[in-house]
Amino acid sequence: MRAATFRLQLRKLAQNRDGNFAVLGAIGFIPIIGAAALAIDLVGAYLEAEKIQNALDAAALGSVRAYGEGATEEEAYQEAEKFFWGNYALPQESVVDALAVATDPSTEALAVKFTRSLNEDTAAAEFVLDYKSLFLERMPLTIRRQAVAARAAGAQACILALHRTADRAFEVSGSAAADLTGCTVVSNSNHAQSIYVGGSGKLKAECLYAAGGIYSSPQSIDLACERAVEGSPRVPDPFASKVLPKTSTWVDLSGCGQNFVAGGGGNGDCNGTGKTPKNADGHVVTLKPGTYGGLDLKGAIKLESGNYMIDGGRLELGSQTVVNGQRVTFFLMNGAELKINGGATFNISPSLEGAWAGFSIVAEHGNTASAIINGNSQSSLTGIIYLPDVAELQYSGNGTTSGECIRLIAQEITLIGNSTFKMDCSAELANTQFNYPGAIRLVR
Repeated sequence: MRAATFRLQLRKLAQNRDGNFAVLGAIGFIPIIGAAALAIDLVGAYLEAEKIQNALDAAALGSVRAYGEGATEEEAYQEAEKFFWGNYALPQESVVDALAVATDPSTEALAVKFTRSLNEDTAAAEFVLDYKSLFLERMPLTIRRQAVAARAAGAQACILALHRTADRAFEVSGSAAADLTGCTVVSNSNHAQSIYVGGSGKLKAECLYAAGGIYSSPQSIDLACERAVEGSPRVPDPFASKVLPKTSTWVDLSGCGQNFVAGGGGNGDCNGTGKTPKNADGHVVTLKPGTYGGLDLKGAIKLESGNYMIDGGRLELGSQTVVNGQRVTFFLMNGAELKINGGATFNISPSLEGAWAGFSIVAEHGNTASAIINGNSQSSLTGIIYLPDVAELQYSGNGTTSGECIRLIAQEITLIGNSTFKMDCSAELANTQFNYPGAIRLVR
């Protein structure tokens, strides 16, 4: 009887289906939980990737600006690190691992590669993180993000003031009137008055770019661009790597005539270029290339083509001087000074061949002596005036309507007279140029 009852109860239990839903529900809930956990982990990884991408974008933009302004790759990388870690913090659970990676000399947490071409500088930044999942701890997700930023060169500029902090690094002063139609002016100074046009001065130009501020009255400037650009990226010295020629034994000025060249004396043949007659009326002294302790020119002078090295003295054109020289470059060495007085008449153009093609006056780095160039309506000075460390260049050029193919580079530049610059003159400058800063943008 008891055996029969037991079999009956067992049969009822086997046929009972009241608990199947709970069992099946428990079994089916496992993949739902897994899918939810995976979704949470993927969303977390996606959000972390977005934070990394934003920080990489900032790092690429900041570092390519520094690189384009002349920073070394190491200095630009430091800028990238500053921008990246200023915009991104590692997840707390990844800090220890990341620090361990950073101390491994074979790896870097942040990688940045810089490239430079004629028209563009780029910075490619990359960051890789093994993201620790919240639920799937044994399946870390590798996040790899990249950002590439480019700093493009703009169009040609004709004036570049290199000083980074000076008040009025570029100035149009007094009653000066400068017509720089088609010409862009660039000032690297971050001062509030980086570019200054004041008094009754007038400036007409393509555009103005200043790392700092620009001061002028609305009626003082006439620009072709929509507006002057303040807070612009700096432009590095475009010719800093060029190698200057060497000085040699000084040229003997005997026989060149005291009335023509200071120290010229009355005896000799002026280095084979011809003796100076006692009656100097209508006579022209010819000088040849070489190294001069100084050149103080007073009369009618013809310069043979070539390089004229001024070794520690002064290159000076007196007020009654008439100088002609084609394919000529002056190099101011060992602190040599430059002074072209008002009233001097000159017609000087640079060589269009060789390492310094297109340059008419060059000062070596470290030469901080101020320079003065005063022209008149009969004068013409063509070429690049490259005085990278000269404290101030005062320039009063040719104010005629035809304009001059001239480019000015110095620490500070002041236009003190009526000047007209010609912009379209690549042939006269041997295609040598420097550009104003173009756009900085994310490529990807």
